[in-house]
Amino acid sequence: MWKPSETSRRWNRIHARKSDERRRESKRKLKGRRRLDSWRNTGDKSGEASGVEVPTWRGPGVSRIECPEDFSLESNFDEVVGVIQRIRSQSGRRNSDGIYIDFRPIRRLSVTAALILAAELDRWNQVKRRSRLKAVDVGDWDSSVRVLLRDMGFFGLLQIEGDPVDLPDGESDIRYLKFRSGRYAEGEAIARLQAEDLEPIFGELPRKQYLYAAVTEAMTNVVQHAYEPSRRYPRWWLAGGWNARTSQVAIVIYDRGMGIPRTLPRRGLELARRFRTQDHARMIEAAHDLARTATERSHRGHGLNRDIRGYLNVLECEASYRVASLRGEYVYVRRPGGEERHELKSHSNTLNGTLIEWMLTLR
Repeated sequence: MWKPSETSRRWNRIHARKSDERRRESKRKLKGRRRLDSWRNTGDKSGEASGVEVPTWRGPGVSRIECPEDFSLESNFDEVVGVIQRIRSQSGRRNSDGIYIDFRPIRRLSVTAALILAAELDRWNQVKRRSRLKAVDVGDWDSSVRVLLRDMGFFGLLQIEGDPVDLPDGESDIRYLKFRSGRYAEGEAIARLQAEDLEPIFGELPRKQYLYAAVTEAMTNVVQHAYEPSRRYPRWWLAGGWNARTSQVAIVIYDRGMGIPRTLPRRGLELARRFRTQDHARMIEAAHDLARTATERSHRGHGLNRDIRGYLNVLECEASYRVASLRGEYVYVRRPGGEERHELKSHSNTLNGTLIEWMLTLR
Protein backbone atom coordinates (compact mmCIF):
# COMPACT_ATOMS: atom_id res chain seq x y z
CA MET A 1 0.00 0.00 0.00
CA TRP A 2 1.36 3.39 -0.98
CA LYS A 3 2.20 5.76 1.83
CA PRO A 4 2.65 9.53 1.40
CA SER A 5 6.08 10.88 2.02
CA GLU A 6 6.89 13.19 4.90
CA THR A 7 7.03 16.09 2.46
CA SER A 8 3.55 15.30 1.18
CA ARG A 9 2.14 15.02 4.71
CA ARG A 10 3.69 18.36 5.64
CA TRP A 11 2.23 19.98 2.54
CA ASN A 12 -1.21 18.51 3.30
CA ARG A 13 -1.13 19.88 6.86
CA ILE A 14 -0.22 23.34 5.60
CA HIS A 15 -2.91 23.17 2.92
CA ALA A 16 -5.54 22.09 5.46
CA ARG A 17 -4.60 24.89 7.85
CA LYS A 18 -4.78 27.54 5.13
CA SER A 19 -8.11 26.16 3.94
CA ASP A 20 -9.49 26.51 7.48
CA GLU A 21 -8.23 30.07 7.68
CA ARG A 22 -9.91 30.94 4.37
CA ARG A 23 -13.20 29.43 5.53
CA ARG A 24 -13.11 31.41 8.79
CA GLU A 25 -12.30 34.61 6.92
CA SER A 26 -15.15 33.96 4.50
CA LYS A 27 -17.56 33.52 7.42
CA ARG A 28 -16.40 36.81 8.98
CA LYS A 29 -16.92 38.66 5.70
CA LEU A 30 -20.35 37.12 5.23
CA LYS A 31 -21.37 38.10 8.76
CA GLY A 32 -20.26 41.70 8.15
CA ARG A 33 -22.10 41.89 4.82
CA ARG A 34 -25.29 40.54 6.37
CA ARG A 35 -25.06 43.12 9.13
CA LEU A 36 -24.67 45.93 6.60
CA ASP A 37 -27.54 44.57 4.50
CA SER A 38 -29.76 44.56 7.58
CA TRP A 39 -28.86 48.23 8.20
CA ARG A 40 -29.50 49.20 4.60
CA ASN A 41 -32.77 47.31 4.26
CA THR A 42 -34.34 48.25 7.58
CA GLY A 43 -37.38 50.46 7.47
CA ASP A 44 -35.97 52.60 10.29
CA LYS A 45 -33.72 55.04 8.44
CA SER A 46 -32.33 56.38 11.71
CA GLY A 47 -30.44 53.11 12.10
CA GLU A 48 -29.15 52.94 8.55
CA ALA A 49 -25.38 52.84 8.10
CA SER A 50 -24.59 55.33 5.40
CA GLY A 51 -21.97 57.93 4.77
CA VAL A 52 -18.38 56.84 4.35
CA GLU A 53 -17.30 53.23 4.31
CA VAL A 54 -14.08 51.32 4.24
CA PRO A 55 -14.63 48.52 1.72
CA THR A 56 -12.74 45.90 3.75
CA TRP A 57 -14.04 43.13 5.97
CA ARG A 58 -11.27 41.96 8.24
CA GLY A 59 -13.24 41.70 11.43
CA PRO A 60 -16.54 40.29 12.61
CA GLY A 61 -18.36 43.64 12.73
CA VAL A 62 -18.58 47.16 11.46
CA SER A 63 -17.70 50.23 13.52
CA ARG A 64 -20.29 52.95 12.98
CA ILE A 65 -19.36 56.58 13.70
CA GLU A 66 -22.20 59.09 13.62
CA CYS A 67 -21.43 62.77 13.14
CA PRO A 68 -23.34 65.32 15.24
CA GLU A 69 -25.83 67.75 13.75
CA ASP A 70 -23.60 70.68 14.72
CA PHE A 71 -20.20 69.77 13.28
CA SER A 72 -18.47 72.94 14.41
CA LEU A 73 -15.46 73.45 16.66
CA GLU A 74 -16.68 76.88 17.70
CA SER A 75 -19.95 75.67 19.25
CA ASN A 76 -19.54 71.89 19.65
CA PHE A 77 -15.82 71.31 20.23
CA ASP A 78 -15.91 68.20 22.44
CA GLU A 79 -18.40 66.21 20.37
CA VAL A 80 -16.65 66.98 17.07
CA VAL A 81 -13.23 66.12 18.51
CA GLY A 82 -14.72 62.88 19.86
CA VAL A 83 -15.64 61.88 16.30
CA ILE A 84 -12.13 62.77 15.09
CA GLN A 85 -10.60 60.66 17.88
CA ARG A 86 -12.66 57.62 16.89
CA ILE A 87 -11.65 57.95 13.24
CA ARG A 88 -7.99 58.30 14.19
CA SER A 89 -8.23 55.30 16.50
CA GLN A 90 -9.61 53.14 13.67
CA SER A 91 -6.95 54.31 11.21
CA GLY A 92 -4.22 53.33 13.68
CA ARG A 93 -5.32 49.70 13.84
CA ARG A 94 -3.49 47.22 11.64
CA ASN A 95 -6.53 44.99 11.12
CA SER A 96 -9.48 47.27 11.78
CA ASP A 97 -13.09 46.25 11.22
CA GLY A 98 -15.20 47.83 8.54
CA ILE A 99 -16.10 51.44 9.34
CA TYR A 100 -19.02 53.70 8.48
CA ILE A 101 -18.88 57.44 9.10
CA ASP A 102 -22.41 58.78 8.90
CA PHE A 103 -22.47 62.31 7.46
CA ARG A 104 -26.28 62.47 7.13
CA PRO A 105 -27.00 64.13 10.50
CA ILE A 106 -24.74 67.15 9.80
CA ARG A 107 -26.64 70.42 9.34
CA ARG A 108 -23.97 72.91 10.35
CA LEU A 109 -20.35 72.59 9.27
CA SER A 110 -17.53 75.02 10.12
CA VAL A 111 -14.42 75.40 7.98
CA THR A 112 -12.17 74.52 10.95
CA ALA A 113 -13.98 71.26 11.71
CA ALA A 114 -14.16 70.39 8.01
CA LEU A 115 -10.39 70.84 7.60
CA ILE A 116 -9.60 68.61 10.61
CA LEU A 117 -11.97 65.96 9.24
CA ALA A 118 -10.34 66.23 5.80
CA ALA A 119 -6.90 65.79 7.38
CA GLU A 120 -7.97 62.60 9.17
CA LEU A 121 -9.57 61.10 6.06
CA ASP A 122 -6.59 62.13 3.93
CA ARG A 123 -4.25 60.50 6.44
CA TRP A 124 -6.40 57.34 6.44
CA ASN A 125 -6.04 57.03 2.67
CA GLN A 126 -2.27 57.51 2.96
CA VAL A 127 -1.67 54.81 5.56
CA LYS A 128 -4.33 52.36 4.37
CA ARG A 129 -3.84 52.41 0.63
CA ARG A 130 -5.61 49.05 0.22
CA SER A 131 -8.58 50.22 2.29
CA ARG A 132 -9.30 53.65 0.85
CA LEU A 133 -12.46 55.34 2.01
CA LYS A 134 -15.46 55.39 -0.27
CA ALA A 135 -18.67 57.38 0.23
CA VAL A 136 -22.12 55.84 -0.14
CA ASP A 137 -25.60 57.42 -0.07
CA VAL A 138 -24.19 60.85 -0.90
CA GLY A 139 -27.62 61.94 -2.06
CA ASP A 140 -28.90 61.61 1.52
CA TRP A 141 -26.47 64.21 2.88
CA ASP A 142 -27.77 67.69 3.58
CA SER A 143 -27.49 69.57 0.27
CA SER A 144 -25.70 72.63 1.66
CA VAL A 145 -23.25 70.46 3.62
CA ARG A 146 -22.60 68.36 0.52
CA VAL A 147 -21.67 71.45 -1.48
CA LEU A 148 -19.24 72.60 1.23
CA LEU A 149 -17.63 69.16 1.39
CA ARG A 150 -17.40 69.02 -2.39
CA ASP A 151 -15.76 72.44 -2.57
CA MET A 152 -13.19 71.52 0.09
CA GLY A 153 -12.13 68.39 -1.81
CA PHE A 154 -13.94 65.60 0.02
CA PHE A 155 -15.22 64.11 -3.24
CA GLY A 156 -11.67 63.28 -4.23
CA LEU A 157 -10.95 61.79 -0.80
CA LEU A 158 -14.07 59.63 -0.84
CA GLN A 159 -14.09 58.48 -4.47
CA ILE A 160 -17.23 60.42 -5.41
CA GLU A 161 -17.74 61.17 -9.09
CA GLY A 162 -19.89 64.20 -9.77
CA ASP A 163 -22.62 65.66 -7.58
CA PRO A 164 -26.14 64.30 -8.14
CA VAL A 165 -27.82 67.42 -6.75
CA ASP A 166 -26.37 70.92 -6.63
CA LEU A 167 -27.58 74.04 -4.86
CA PRO A 168 -29.18 76.76 -6.99
CA ASP A 169 -27.00 79.81 -7.44
CA GLY A 170 -27.26 82.21 -4.52
CA GLU A 171 -28.91 79.75 -2.12
CA SER A 172 -25.87 79.58 0.17
CA ASP A 173 -23.70 82.49 1.27
CA ILE A 174 -20.88 80.23 2.47
CA ARG A 175 -18.21 78.59 0.35
CA TYR A 176 -15.10 76.64 1.32
CA LEU A 177 -11.84 76.39 -0.60
CA LYS A 178 -10.23 73.13 -1.61
CA PHE A 179 -7.74 72.03 1.01
CA ARG A 180 -4.03 71.80 0.28
CA SER A 181 -1.46 69.70 2.08
CA GLY A 182 2.32 69.64 2.25
CA ARG A 183 5.43 68.54 4.12
CA TYR A 184 7.52 71.70 3.83
CA ALA A 185 7.06 75.44 4.32
CA GLU A 186 5.62 76.12 0.87
CA GLY A 187 4.99 79.77 0.11
CA GLU A 188 3.39 78.74 -3.16
CA ALA A 189 0.45 77.18 -1.32
CA ILE A 190 -0.63 80.41 0.39
CA ALA A 191 0.15 82.43 -2.74
CA ARG A 192 -2.20 80.24 -4.78
CA LEU A 193 -4.83 80.37 -2.02
CA GLN A 194 -4.74 84.15 -2.24
CA ALA A 195 -4.43 84.65 -6.00
CA GLU A 196 -6.62 81.80 -7.29
CA ASP A 197 -9.30 81.41 -4.61
CA LEU A 198 -9.73 84.46 -2.37
CA GLU A 199 -8.78 87.54 -4.37
CA PRO A 200 -11.13 86.81 -7.31
CA ILE A 201 -13.95 87.11 -4.77
CA PHE A 202 -12.78 89.90 -2.44
CA GLY A 203 -10.10 91.67 -4.40
CA GLU A 204 -6.64 92.10 -2.98
CA LEU A 205 -6.41 91.01 0.64
CA PRO A 206 -5.20 93.63 3.14
CA ARG A 207 -1.47 93.55 3.96
CA LYS A 208 -1.18 90.24 2.14
CA GLN A 209 2.61 90.19 2.47
CA TYR A 210 2.11 89.92 6.24
CA LEU A 211 -0.48 87.17 5.76
CA TYR A 212 2.04 85.36 3.58
CA ALA A 213 4.63 85.64 6.37
CA ALA A 214 2.14 84.46 9.01
CA VAL A 215 1.09 81.31 7.15
CA THR A 216 4.65 80.52 6.08
CA GLU A 217 5.83 80.80 9.69
CA ALA A 218 3.02 78.49 10.79
CA MET A 219 4.14 75.93 8.18
CA THR A 220 7.73 76.28 9.39
CA ASN A 221 6.64 75.58 12.97
CA VAL A 222 4.90 72.42 11.79
CA VAL A 223 7.98 71.18 9.94
CA GLN A 224 10.49 72.02 12.69
CA HIS A 225 8.61 71.60 15.98
CA ALA A 226 5.13 70.05 15.74
CA TYR A 227 6.07 66.42 15.19
CA GLU A 228 8.29 64.06 17.12
CA PRO A 229 11.78 63.57 15.61
CA SER A 230 10.91 59.98 14.77
CA ARG A 231 8.16 61.18 12.41
CA ARG A 232 9.97 61.46 9.09
CA TYR A 233 7.24 63.27 7.19
CA PRO A 234 5.56 66.11 9.10
CA ARG A 235 2.48 67.37 7.28
CA TRP A 236 0.15 70.36 7.37
CA TRP A 237 -3.30 70.95 5.86
CA LEU A 238 -4.40 74.39 4.63
CA ALA A 239 -7.86 75.63 3.60
CA GLY A 240 -10.05 78.70 3.60
CA GLY A 241 -13.63 79.87 3.38
CA TRP A 242 -15.75 82.94 2.91
CA ASN A 243 -19.17 84.20 3.89
CA ALA A 244 -20.68 86.58 1.34
CA ARG A 245 -23.34 87.84 3.75
CA THR A 246 -20.92 88.87 6.52
CA SER A 247 -17.95 89.62 4.21
CA GLN A 248 -15.76 87.37 6.33
CA VAL A 249 -12.84 85.37 5.02
CA ALA A 250 -11.12 82.59 6.98
CA ILE A 251 -7.74 80.98 6.45
CA VAL A 252 -7.02 77.83 8.47
CA ILE A 253 -3.97 75.60 8.89
CA TYR A 254 -3.84 72.35 10.86
CA ASP A 255 -1.26 69.74 11.81
CA ARG A 256 -1.56 66.36 13.55
CA GLY A 257 1.55 66.91 15.69
CA MET A 258 2.27 66.86 19.42
CA GLY A 259 0.47 70.12 20.19
CA ILE A 260 1.79 73.46 21.45
CA PRO A 261 1.49 72.65 25.21
CA ARG A 262 3.66 69.56 24.77
CA THR A 263 6.42 71.43 22.93
CA LEU A 264 6.92 74.15 25.54
CA PRO A 265 9.94 73.87 27.89
CA ARG A 266 9.18 72.85 31.48
CA ARG A 267 12.20 74.49 33.09
CA GLY A 268 12.23 77.89 34.71
CA LEU A 269 10.47 79.35 37.74
CA GLU A 270 8.14 81.48 35.65
CA LEU A 271 6.91 78.51 33.62
CA ALA A 272 6.53 76.37 36.75
CA ARG A 273 4.24 78.97 38.34
CA ARG A 274 2.11 79.53 35.26
CA PHE A 275 1.73 75.90 34.18
CA ARG A 276 1.40 74.06 37.46
CA THR A 277 -2.31 73.44 36.74
CA GLN A 278 -1.56 72.03 33.28
CA ASP A 279 -3.99 74.54 31.80
CA HIS A 280 -3.48 74.06 28.06
CA ALA A 281 -5.22 77.32 27.13
CA ARG A 282 -2.82 79.33 29.33
CA MET A 283 0.10 77.38 27.95
CA ILE A 284 -0.92 78.32 24.39
CA GLU A 285 -1.21 81.97 25.41
CA ALA A 286 2.16 81.78 27.12
CA ALA A 287 3.72 80.35 23.96
CA HIS A 288 2.94 83.71 22.34
CA ASP A 289 3.75 86.00 25.26
CA LEU A 290 6.92 84.31 26.50
CA ALA A 291 8.42 83.95 23.02
CA ARG A 292 9.79 80.49 23.88
CA THR A 293 9.64 77.14 22.17
CA ALA A 294 10.97 73.66 22.74
CA THR A 295 14.30 74.65 21.17
CA GLU A 296 14.94 77.28 23.91
CA ARG A 297 17.12 79.21 21.47
CA SER A 298 17.17 83.00 21.54
CA HIS A 299 16.59 83.34 17.80
CA ARG A 300 13.56 80.99 17.79
CA GLY A 301 10.12 81.20 19.35
CA HIS A 302 9.20 84.74 18.25
CA GLY A 303 7.15 83.68 15.21
CA LEU A 304 3.89 83.03 17.08
CA ASN A 305 3.80 86.55 18.49
CA ARG A 306 5.57 88.56 15.78
CA ASP A 307 4.36 86.89 12.58
CA ILE A 308 1.45 84.53 13.19
CA ARG A 309 -0.60 86.50 15.73
CA GLY A 310 1.10 89.75 14.77
CA TYR A 311 -0.63 89.80 11.37
CA LEU A 312 -3.72 91.22 13.06
CA ASN A 313 -1.75 94.20 14.41
CA VAL A 314 -1.10 95.58 10.91
CA LEU A 315 -4.74 95.37 9.79
CA GLU A 316 -7.30 98.16 9.73
CA CYS A 317 -10.29 95.84 9.69
CA GLU A 318 -11.84 93.76 12.43
CA ALA A 319 -10.06 90.42 12.72
CA SER A 320 -9.69 87.44 15.02
CA TYR A 321 -6.99 84.84 15.54
CA ARG A 322 -7.71 81.40 17.02
CA VAL A 323 -5.39 78.60 18.18
CA ALA A 324 -6.74 75.24 19.38
CA SER A 325 -4.37 72.54 20.60
CA LEU A 326 -4.91 69.55 22.89
CA ARG A 327 -7.54 70.63 25.47
CA GLY A 328 -6.92 74.37 25.19
CA GLU A 329 -8.07 77.20 22.95
CA TYR A 330 -6.80 80.76 22.71
CA VAL A 331 -8.61 83.56 20.84
CA TYR A 332 -7.28 87.04 20.09
CA VAL A 333 -9.65 89.67 18.64
CA ARG A 334 -8.52 93.08 17.40
CA ARG A 335 -10.86 95.88 16.27
CA PRO A 336 -9.99 98.73 13.85
CA GLY A 337 -9.50 101.25 16.65
CA GLY A 338 -6.89 99.06 18.31
CA GLU A 339 -9.17 97.56 20.96
CA GLU A 340 -8.00 94.04 21.87
CA ARG A 341 -9.64 91.08 23.54
CA HIS A 342 -8.08 87.79 24.67
CA GLU A 343 -10.14 84.69 25.43
CA LEU A 344 -9.12 81.33 26.92
CA LYS A 345 -11.22 78.17 26.65
CA SER A 346 -10.71 74.71 28.11
CA HIS A 347 -12.27 71.54 26.71
CA SER A 348 -12.84 67.98 27.89
CA ASN A 349 -11.67 66.19 24.74
CA THR A 350 -8.15 66.46 23.34
CA LEU A 351 -7.53 67.78 19.84
CA ASN A 352 -4.32 65.97 18.94
CA GLY A 353 -2.49 68.55 16.91
CA THR A 354 -2.73 72.30 16.43
CA LEU A 355 -5.29 74.37 14.52
CA ILE A 356 -4.71 78.05 13.64
CA GLU A 357 -7.37 80.27 12.09
CA TRP A 358 -7.25 83.89 10.89
CA MET A 359 -10.69 85.49 10.36
CA LEU A 360 -10.98 88.87 8.62
CA THR A 361 -14.11 91.01 8.20
CA LEU A 362 -13.60 92.87 4.91
CA ARG A 363 -16.10 95.71 5.07
